[in-house]
Amino acid sequence: MNAKRRVLVAGAGIAGLTAAKALHDFGWQVDLVERRETLDAIPTGLFIPANGMRAFANLGVAGALRSRGQELTHLSARSAGGGASRVQLAAVWPQVGPSIGIERESAVRALLASCPVTVQWGNGVQRLEQHGKQVSVTLSDGTCPEYDLVIGADGVNSAVRLSMWPGTAAEYAGDCWWRGVVACPAGLEDWNLCLCREGVFLAEPIGGGLAYWTAGTYPAQPFDDPVAGRAERVREWFGDADGPHAEILAQVKDDSRVQFSPARQILMRRPARGRVVLVGDAAHATGPSMAQGASMAAEDVHVLTRELARVATIDTALIRYAIRRAPRNSYVHETTAMRNRLAAQPANRAALIREWPNLSVQSFAPLVPPP
Repeated sequence: MNAKRRVLVAGAGIAGLTAAKALHDFGWQVDLVERRETLDAIPTGLFIPANGMRAFANLGVAGALRSRGQELTHLSARSAGGGASRVQLAAVWPQVGPSIGIERESAVRALLASCPVTVQWGNGVQRLEQHGKQVSVTLSDGTCPEYDLVIGADGVNSAVRLSMWPGTAAEYAGDCWWRGVVACPAGLEDWNLCLCREGVFLAEPIGGGLAYWTAGTYPAQPFDDPVAGRAERVREWFGDADGPHAEILAQVKDDSRVQFSPARQILMRRPARGRVVLVGDAAHATGPSMAQGASMAAEDVHVLTRELARVATIDTALIRYAIRRAPRNSYVHETTAMRNRLAAQPANRAALIREWPNLSVQSFAPLVPPP
């Protein structure tokens, strides 16, 4: 394929930075825009399972992520005041590789340091128009460049998606989440889930003496949680958590350091139209039950860039990408919904703890083979 192809990558998050790096490495001319002015945000974390780390390794950035995060070896689940269960990640992901916990901004900064393309901060897509084999893009800085390909890596509220696929706004996924980062308690060594009266409380080490925590509940309708008093409400709602989760909750005191949002989902079964293609959450956002957001984004980029490198035309590559990614994207959506149903029902919790190892292995088994 012509090495002088010009591509716009919209979004400088995990999907966009890896896509920009990969296409630059293939010899393409890459522009990378990000509508945010800076990276500054409330600190949160990520769990990147082994399939994601495998994809990041294929893209040449796994080492940068591992150097800033912490390798995790087990998935643990327990009921507040009740039983517990544990499974080795090596059993969930046999011979696939490591899984890590990492602070989100640290992950993005690691990818920024690895990406040779300069990010145009504060510049985003406003409108797209296709003219034959070219895409004309109106950017928020007032310019209207043309590209051979546009990659929408701009998240669940993707401007690229809404421009090319009007009426595709994401919908409520059925769960709402609080998130934050605190000092890691001595007893927290793994990805650790606590089933509480009001929902679930998850914590994991993310390196640097820090722990990422997230607490979720499953209301029929989404709601807003104002910043004022947010930390106190988290401590009250999940106050039956014990063990290291209780130690973490005791540190949740600063409202401004607690992020809250209802989970939103969308599944684009045809994520390519003409010379415009979607990757990551822009194409298939889900709730966090399977922790596959970063991993599926990395897999998307790996498959897309390999198809662009191997076939004669962009159009054929996009068709092949869409076909290859559809089964895994659909599976993650369906399995996330199943896991949410289990976690949302208190009557299921004893069985959930008892079956935790089997559930973990079975949930991820279809993602063990390479994409």
